[in-house]
Amino acid sequence: MSAASLQVGFSLIDITPPTGLYMCGSLDPRTNEGTLDPLQVRTMVVASQGRKIAIVGVDLISLPRSFVDPVIAAIASQTGISADAILISCSHTHNGPYTQERHYSHSVIDAEYLESVAARLIDGVVKADAALQHATAHIGRALVHHGQHQRRVLSKKDGKALNTWMPAALNDLDVTPQILGSVGPIDPELWVLRFDDLAGSPLGIFFNYSVHANARGTLLWSADYPGVVASRVRATLGDNVITVYAPGACADVNPVRGSGDNAWQEVADNIAEQTLDAAHRAQPLPTPVVVNGIRRDISVPRRDPATQPPEAIERLNWGGKGGRSDHFGPHLQHILTLPEMINVPVSALHIGPFAIASNPGELFVEYGLQIKTESPFPHTVVAELTNDSIAYQPTRRAFELQGYETLVGANVISVEGIETIVDTASALLSELWQAAQE
Repeated sequence: MSAASLQVGFSLIDITPPTGLYMCGSLDPRTNEGTLDPLQVRTMVVASQGRKIAIVGVDLISLPRSFVDPVIAAIASQTGISADAILISCSHTHNGPYTQERHYSHSVIDAEYLESVAARLIDGVVKADAALQHATAHIGRALVHHGQHQRRVLSKKDGKALNTWMPAALNDLDVTPQILGSVGPIDPELWVLRFDDLAGSPLGIFFNYSVHANARGTLLWSADYPGVVASRVRATLGDNVITVYAPGACADVNPVRGSGDNAWQEVADNIAEQTLDAAHRAQPLPTPVVVNGIRRDISVPRRDPATQPPEAIERLNWGGKGGRSDHFGPHLQHILTLPEMINVPVSALHIGPFAIASNPGELFVEYGLQIKTESPFPHTVVAELTNDSIAYQPTRRAFELQGYETLVGANVISVEGIETIVDTASALLSELWQAAQE
């Protein structure tokens, strides 16, 4: 069977909010003052041998399952793409609008705007599906160490973790006399799938990288580094080339912001250069390129607030403002109003030898590396914040070390539940692999 049996379609739709909405990305709402670069929905549909998959990259911080499930159902109804083979993955830009209530702040969402986003997500997949054309697929990778760091360090004083954006605590030698290095790894893999038409001209790319999209702080709407990558790809490969991004497991990995108003640009430019380099070096996927998708909805236990140590909030020094008990204290009561078991979606897709395991929240990089280790596919990535938004998922060790991500509110799912989600992703990858061998 020829490479022409593979088809791909892309679409690009603007979802930039109106000026003046509340902005997410910090503990307290900020009022937007305009647009630096647009927020967009970038979609690709890939078809082969009677199967289709859809990957939707959204320039928003997250979207809860209550929002996503009806969107997926509508997409499946209008396109015939199986609901099990649709991934809606948020970039986690910290310079976008709020998308759900009680996720840090209250009375901050704009319902009319979110309703428009739902319609545009559906429209994006419908348009990408209608744009299907015969194509070839190529895979490339870059190892990007510059510009990222493990954002938790170990304090010798109490043997607990502190986050690297808390200089008031880190630079106070009475509070933190000694730092004993980072407490976790990074994942330097940046993966690219490049799709060309049969004449060899690029149609679009998919890329995955495990770094928080919070390189810049601003009162302007911005897609952060994924937006810079998309812009650079268009400028280099062609105005019509669309870039679809899904974040890897990067809950505890941040960009290096440096100093100065434009320091973030160096990080974004480097990621863009590495993405383009990987795209240029990409090797053809072996044919035929088989695609498939699978999904499993599972119930996992929520966090018991009694497991939070009494000192956990106050030991943090949030920009010199203490532990922010005013913010995190109410979460201890709010979490008790949630169901004891929370139902979450886990998916896996593959495009030939390249597999994508989804995660419904912000996953620690250690878990992402575990999924890659256990995957039977030659090449595997994780797409976090996909089809749901269930907050941070720290490791057992991270819970022992405390730190922001383990606070009730920042974390909603118990460690046992988190491990079940990760194990389910690995199991789905194994099932997909087995099906591909039959």
